Amino acid sequence: MTYTAYSLRRAAKSATFGLSLLLAPAAFAVGEAPKPAAPAAATGEIPGLDTKSLSDSDRALLKRLVDKFPSACGKPHSLQVSLRSDPSCKLSLVASKWLLKLVNDGFLESEIEEKYSERYLQRKCYTVDTSQAPIRGDVKAPVTIVEFSDFECPACRAVEPMLKQVLAEYSKVRLVFMNYPLPMHPNAMNAAMAAVAAGKQGKFWSYHDKLYENQDKQTMADLVRYALEMKLDVNKFQADMQAARERVEKDRAEGKKVELTGTPGILINGCKAKLGSIEELRSYIEAEMSK
Repeated sequence: MTYTAYSLRRAAKSATFGLSLLLAPAAFAVGEAPKPAAPAAATGEIPGLDTKSLSDSDRALLKRLVDKFPSACGKPHSLQVSLRSDPSCKLSLVASKWLLKLVNDGFLESEIEEKYSERYLQRKCYTVDTSQAPIRGDVKAPVTIVEFSDFECPACRAVEPMLKQVLAEYSKVRLVFMNYPLPMHPNAMNAAMAAVAAGKQGKFWSYHDKLYENQDKQTMADLVRYALEMKLDVNKFQADMQAARERVEKDRAEGKKVELTGTPGILINGCKAKLGSIEELRSYIEAEMSK
């Protein structure tokens, strides 16, 4: 064998060995190349929702719910599909976050189904004449909360801090107050009339706050005393108070039109809302702002 032929055979062996290194299994490599992340659909994650705090069973419940319920924008697909493929429907994300809260709060699946249906699928909306009602917040705000209230109602007093809080948090929200004195409360009608009378002198909201702060002191003598403390013209206040009955009855008639069964009655942009917490109230507001 000549030197040239030997050299050619050695070169061929070297090339074959080098090729075998290139084609060798991963054991020859320092580390494997990272695998691409699995899409959310494959991992069971729900876009836009932080489900880390949920147990496996609660996470499965939430997934069933977003698969079952229709898009909050009324489109012919589920919330799950809406979250994954319809970024224009911001309302579906708001609705899904609300479902996450309900699951976190421990509601049963049947209870959540009922709440979702009532809020998004069978929500009752009305037109209310609020033309003479006092307003707190920006009068041109796009989100309007209408509150039908009774100054002797403990539940009405309890909701006041929540309403003040959202007015402080959201510049695009306004509150409209409507009187709805209940027959079971002996001083409620006079208190409502007194608040209207105070409004005639530019002090409705101050008087409103005073009544809720003194819910157990609303006799006629108390109502006049509050007017004196606010330095109102008491003679005018008393005259306006007697004339205010018609206005209060008009408010109450509007409440009957929206089928109120008690107080407080809350409508957000004309649709009934149930307020169990400040988080729920925020959810309603954010839903309206997402439209």
